[in-house]
Amino acid sequence: MGIIEDELSSTSVFKDLQPLDFDYVPADLPHRDDQLRRLTQLFKPLLSGMPQNAVIRGPVGTGKTAMAKFFCHSLTSIARQQGRHIEYVHINCRRRSTDSLILIGILTHFDPRFPDRGFSVQEMLQILRTNLQRRGAQLLLVLDEVDALLKKSGPNLVYSLTRFSDEAQKTDSPVSLILISQHDVLEKLDEATISTFRRNLLLCEKYSRDELRDIVRQRVDLAFHPHAVREESLDLIADIASEWGDARFAIEILWKAGVAADEHRSSQVVPEHVRAAKAETYSVVTETKL
Repeated sequence: MGIIEDELSSTSVFKDLQPLDFDYVPADLPHRDDQLRRLTQLFKPLLSGMPQNAVIRGPVGTGKTAMAKFFCHSLTSIARQQGRHIEYVHINCRRRSTDSLILIGILTHFDPRFPDRGFSVQEMLQILRTNLQRRGAQLLLVLDEVDALLKKSGPNLVYSLTRFSDEAQKTDSPVSLILISQHDVLEKLDEATISTFRRNLLLCEKYSRDELRDIVRQRVDLAFHPHAVREESLDLIADIASEWGDARFAIEILWKAGVAADEHRSSQVVPEHVRAAKAETYSVVTETKL
């Protein structure tokens, strides 16, 4: 008990670990203004009931998922203020890699008790349509890591969702899609589906060294006590992560460096802690990728 009590009561360089979580979306996204502006231009017709589709592509750690979440939450909030009802659902296709699992994930958003078996894909699409019509809502659906779905199940579900409004007889319940992938997924779609995405491609390039430093600086301000991370530590993290341009890698090193500082009962994260964090963090197989 003494060891546990000592550890729990010991001081820490951290004030809030949540901003270091990979699912955390900050109130401001550094160096993604151009992409957010482009997304907003593409999806502005949604506020008039017109469905839109887009693809976000880029390497790991370039802010694709965070940007999509930030944009969708903001858009649905603005739509609500204007009296429009947009339901936002985010599905990770590595966790749900079949048409049925994805539709179950969507339908449990509307009904947490929806059964996980017993319905065909076509039946679930009809149930989705009924749910949207009953609520007078549109659906803004993000399929993250969509290449996993296309590889395992093919493009049929994506095609059905892009044609969702065709059978709804222009009712006010369209479906809009945002596909996120590290790879070029357009080549895995059929020609009819590609036509709805071809012109709406957003690229997220790797972050530069200075951009990574800004991102790490933001997370330090949110997650650490004042003056708990030395400036040279920030520089070192940015230098290390700049080889891959991966913000997730930079944030993971920052977190582990903070853990190392706590283990050494240090009041500051110094470059030595960053080097120790780098030694146990692999850019190719990071915890988030596992």
